[in-house]
Amino acid sequence: MSESISLTVPEQTTSCFVVATDEATHDIPLGALRRLSEPFATAATERLGSPSLAITSYPAAHSPWSLDHAVSDLDGDDLDLEDRLFDARRHIGVTAEVASTDRPYGLRLARAVARCVADHLDAVAVDIATGQVLSERTSEHALFRLADDWLGARLPPHRNGGRCKVSDDDIDGCECVELTTSGLTRFGLPELQMSRVSCAHDLAALNVLRTTAQHLLPMGNRPGGHTFPRLLPLTGSDFAAYWGAGDPMWSDAPVEVRLTQLSPQLLDVGPPEDFPGTLNEWLWDELPPVLYDLLSCGRDQASTET
Repeated sequence: MSESISLTVPEQTTSCFVVATDEATHDIPLGALRRLSEPFATAATERLGSPSLAITSYPAAHSPWSLDHAVSDLDGDDLDLEDRLFDARRHIGVTAEVASTDRPYGLRLARAVARCVADHLDAVAVDIATGQVLSERTSEHALFRLADDWLGARLPPHRNGGRCKVSDDDIDGCECVELTTSGLTRFGLPELQMSRVSCAHDLAALNVLRTTAQHLLPMGNRPGGHTFPRLLPLTGSDFAAYWGAGDPMWSDAPVEVRLTQLSPQLLDVGPPEDFPGTLNEWLWDELPPVLYDLLSCGRDQASTET
């Protein structure tokens, strides 16, 4: 097997956000977009109607977008949202064709506009790439971080649903969990996958994928062919950057992960080939404790703007 990974970062990617509404409107007043914070308000009015910010509207019955994956991710407390998504009569798409030099800003602009449209129409907005329902705030934060719902990897509800009875102390007790990211392709990168994870290690596996995504993210701004080693060193700074934090989240040696190219758009993430045990033993033995403990993290204003 080759000791390197080769991939091509496209010059342009497309991202779409859909607003599910009952309003039969075709035109969004410019005044609504001016409610966005700067620099998004000015850019929205300048780009509106171009490929970099196109708004289209369809009857829900003839929509080119399916929102089924968004509904499937809602829990029992989101019945109202589910009804609003299913019962909506129209789908309004906010689509952005974004050049590599315009990432992530052009993506953030499109999402901010989708939120603004949803707020204007009292509707629900969905990120098509990840299936996530967008939060109700109407604009983007001033600083970008991947943790702001740009990566659609979630923990499966095995334990909440009562389907897995394996003890937390049983390192290799099951192989229930398969995690696959969504949303990285709009940054010009392949998605990441980790399979056959025990329920006891699902959060650690998720954080490994988050850290790997952050490590690869800068490559998305450099279109063209890339070749890099399959063995990737992940650092505490990578994990901190995912959350927008200024200080490394661990100071010990990097965690080495092995990448395997399953397809041009999918990389498997696992332990180094010379690790003598199983994937779950690696997750248990080789990771810094913070990767087991941290599900979410607040913003650090010392973040670096991109």
